[in-house]
Amino acid sequence: MYNKDLLNKMLDKYDIEKVAEFCEMTAFMYDTKFLACSEQHLCSEFDFERDWWNSAYVELIKEIRL
Repeated sequence: MYNKDLLNKMLDKYDIEKVAEFCEMTAFMYDTKFLACSEQHLCSEFDFERDWWNSAYVELIKEIRL
């Protein structure tokens, strides 16, 4: 399942504020993993996941503030 599909399923089930918080925490998690693995040069796609979830968070926050 792609991130966008997962995001849409969460938006169907949960309030947008909760999903935005999830996105923020998930981006933080992947950033932490990316920083840890970059020290060992073992990174995979943590930076992509971090950036994707952070972008989703930013977009949801924009919607909440409208």
